[in-house]
Amino acid sequence: MAPEVVRGEAYGPKVDIWSLGIMGLEMVEGEAPYQREARLRVRCSLERGLCVDRHHSALLRDFLRCCLQADEDRRWSAQELLQVRKSKGPKSPLRLM
Repeated sequence: MAPEVVRGEAYGPKVDIWSLGIMGLEMVEGEAPYQREARLRVRCSLERGLCVDRHHSALLRDFLRCCLQADEDRRWSAQELLQVRKSKGPKSPLRLM
């Protein structure tokens, strides 16, 4: 769940962007992040944001960082994610604002 959902706060469509990032991590890692951690530790980790391993490509790391921002205001929208590909092409890495 996105951090705002875990905290019991109101949430909007960016929770789906969080879920997209989690699915991306699950696809490359073979399991959900922090699956083997205690719930309280996971909650604390979500507040700081998820770490993205360096062994992934720069493009994937940047994409996941855009999706997995703990602060909903910094998390990219679907429209922002779609615009990057159109403006920079498929081989150019995303860059966080």
